[in-house]
Amino acid sequence: MAKSLRQRRHKSRILAMQAIFQIDSLPPGTANAAELSSFKWVDYPVPDEEREFARRIIALTLEHLDSVDRIISERLVNWELNRISPVSRAILRTGVAQLLYLKEEADAAVVIDEAILMAKQYDSQETTPFINGLLDDVRRMNNSGGAAAGSDRPLPKLAEKIKLKKKLSKK
Repeated sequence: MAKSLRQRRHKSRILAMQAIFQIDSLPPGTANAAELSSFKWVDYPVPDEEREFARRIIALTLEHLDSVDRIISERLVNWELNRISPVSRAILRTGVAQLLYLKEEADAAVVIDEAILMAKQYDSQETTPFINGLLDDVRRMNNSGGAAAGSDRPLPKLAEKIKLKKKLSKK
């Protein structure tokens, strides 16, 4: 039975998150899109359609990593990006990249929903409201003209940043 577009994209988003997750385990500056997009680390065959969408997410995330990290960091209160679990960080990075740079192709509600599903599956339950809130804020700011898709212009700073209720576990 053929997979639906949503199922293929779900798998692609998981692959992209897993590839971006690897950035934290590699020495700084050694990860590149071609290496991460080879999927040599995957132990099953990846269909071409899933592979291509995952590659686009990986490439855009790495290309705009400094901007993506800045946007995430600007929304944290009394917390730093490097203190967020590597899984949550990878989910946020790929989610923000999709919201900003795949805006025409990836529906924001779907991107956020998929990020929440990944957090539930790969991280702790406590991270889902945090990921939902941060990505929804980026979506709202992007829709109000804060940052044009494809630009590195930052989103406007929030008057009130997103607060973590609990410490995120490090896995």
